[in-house]
Amino acid sequence: MQAIIDTAKHYASLYCCGCEGISDLLVRINGNRFKIIRLLAEGNFTFVYLLRAIDETPYRNGDYFALKKITCPFGDIDSVSDALQEINRYKTFHSPYVIPYLDSQIVQQKNGAKVVYILLPYYTQGSLQESINRNLLDGTYVSERECVRVMLDLCMGLSCLHDPSQRPYNDAASYMEVTADMENDSERAGLLSGTPINLSPSQQGHEAHKASYSHNNLKPSNILIGEDNTMIIGDLSACSPSDITFASMTEVSRHKDWVRTHCETDYAAPELLNPKLNSTINTKVDIWSLGCTMYTLMFGISPFEREEQLNGIPRVAAIEKGMYTFPTQHRYSQEFLDIIGRCIEIDPAARYSTDDLQNDLKIFQARS
Repeated sequence: MQAIIDTAKHYASLYCCGCEGISDLLVRINGNRFKIIRLLAEGNFTFVYLLRAIDETPYRNGDYFALKKITCPFGDIDSVSDALQEINRYKTFHSPYVIPYLDSQIVQQKNGAKVVYILLPYYTQGSLQESINRNLLDGTYVSERECVRVMLDLCMGLSCLHDPSQRPYNDAASYMEVTADMENDSERAGLLSGTPINLSPSQQGHEAHKASYSHNNLKPSNILIGEDNTMIIGDLSACSPSDITFASMTEVSRHKDWVRTHCETDYAAPELLNPKLNSTINTKVDIWSLGCTMYTLMFGISPFEREEQLNGIPRVAAIEKGMYTFPTQHRYSQEFLDIIGRCIEIDPAARYSTDDLQNDLKIFQARS
């Protein structure tokens, strides 16, 4: 009964926003009308909907779209800041292997809450997690050749995040286009009023343009499959600048709280879950997550969930010690397992960089 009441309240919130653009299960994003087809996913204060375009749109993504709705409760400055940063991340990365930004809109509700809508492409083939689930149901497996292709696609996406020089549109014209868009967004400027965010939009754009980022939550459900089977990194809500050093225990504690709400434990690197005082975490956290993701694609279960099931070792303890094994019966070469193992290396310094991983995968692919 409570679930029914909660659902009713949620849809009532859609109706009551009619004056700002939502009415009768229709949503209007900057003048473009869409019909809400169904709920795709939900989390704390976040809902993702499947939309169908009613009007002709300027987007070259067909008739169907995904709409992310983020509710920022009245007075919750952190959620406002997070929502704005997420929008800026989508605008920063331009790559066929990273989900593209289409549009966004900000709505002030009568109760003082702010709602951020982010319009993104919808991928009909779903996520890598859905593909894994189908393989488990069908009793099929993914070939080594296909695994290498998937890893190379994901390396291309991670390169765009990790290395500013690898962003295809890393030029002055693109930078000016993004920052001009940010400067002209009066709604976004209004959201920033009363928040401790001191950078101007153009300063934020410049910093984002030249910075290195970590995804921080790479996992099968956040990897989307394009029409040509390209792997596309999605959900940039946890994406943040890399090379973070923890100078106090307060920073360590704050980071752990953030990880608990933004990151999936099964795929999180040990230094991300449990950073030490004066330690630094960098883009290597994504390589760990990539290794765990590939393990899940190959064997249908994450390495540390499997360790917990086999030996009763709690997942976090297994992650912190790097305790996992490969199944004894499998179809993969030892050389490829060694590549996966170097991704899931407890010492970040011994873990692959994105470039080194790409190089080894290409060499391995050429020999296979």
